[in-house]
Amino acid sequence: MSLLRRAKREDNPQLLELFGAVPMQGELVLATQRAPDFFRLYEMQRGDTELWVNEVEDGLDGMGAILVRDGWLEGRPCRVGYLGDLRTRFSARRNRGLARFYGPVLEETAQRLGVEAFLTAVMASNAAALQALVKRKKRREAQPHYALLRRFSAVSVHFTRRRQPTPGRYQVRRATPEDVPAMEALLDADHRTRPFGYRYDLGELRHRLERWPGMSVEGSYVAFDGSGKLVGCTSAWDPEAVKRYRVMAYRGSMRWVKWGYDAMATVLRAPRLPAPGNDFRYFYLCNTSVVGEDPAILRALVERVYADHHGRGYHFFSLYLGEDDPLSPALAGFFQRKLDFHLYAVTPASVAREHFPAGRTGFEMALA
Repeated sequence: MSLLRRAKREDNPQLLELFGAVPMQGELVLATQRAPDFFRLYEMQRGDTELWVNEVEDGLDGMGAILVRDGWLEGRPCRVGYLGDLRTRFSARRNRGLARFYGPVLEETAQRLGVEAFLTAVMASNAAALQALVKRKKRREAQPHYALLRRFSAVSVHFTRRRQPTPGRYQVRRATPEDVPAMEALLDADHRTRPFGYRYDLGELRHRLERWPGMSVEGSYVAFDGSGKLVGCTSAWDPEAVKRYRVMAYRGSMRWVKWGYDAMATVLRAPRLPAPGNDFRYFYLCNTSVVGEDPAILRALVERVYADHHGRGYHFFSLYLGEDDPLSPALAGFFQRKLDFHLYAVTPASVAREHFPAGRTGFEMALA
């Protein structure tokens, strides 16, 4: 027997165990750690969250989260959903524990909360997930429709040798409270044009600065042109309080990568890659907006962030770059590693939609 139901606070120990027990597979095997409070990552976000679990006799064998927020689509306000934290044990995959409920739950949630489309990210190398979720099958009439929005990479910029910002056209400094209104205006103008952008006009930036543990005005950066106009901003956010990535194993070529990287790190006095059973130390770049998609602006921001955080024990920081992204030249010369993903727009079977606007989306990689 199995029971699909909404998760409760009392499920926290089982949720933490399940989430950590189903790692991301590949040559680098990673398990996401959310202790001590699995729900905290949801509670720091605005909007509605529904966490569904599949309960069997000996505990939980599957979970999936639906988060719904206000956003933008085609220049108008809309309700945006995100599908994440899908974890299933082998028994659930074999018995299709969660799978048989997925379509009906998504259909009902979309109608009840007025969601036009849901976003979800799938690792490009996760063939099993792509087969199970994305591929259309005639016998699954209620299967949600997946439309590929973008191919993107989670780019990790590793801290190796010390380097200082290069003088250029743009001046970057840490933000102050007086900069917040200008940052809000910049992010609002940007996200209004993005498919599934965030509602920075409704206080999204201030909410993040107040409610995201570890995010601060002082940890944000602003870039100005020669006339003193704000042309870019970003925030460095360490998610350690709500999620961490633990290395479970290095396989195949990653064993040699670790060996070579650790040798380089020893010479440069940089942090070695964590041994199996230990966590990466990293942070994300969030609230990032660059006027005109100018890579020189992002370059100036990244150089300052790198210089300020080098030697503080971090292995890397991560940012989103799309396929053929005009901002990619900003990272030239930095030691990088990329993890490739597909970003999908998901709609219920009854209102399947294939086409969405082009351009940079409002997807926030740090929350995935």
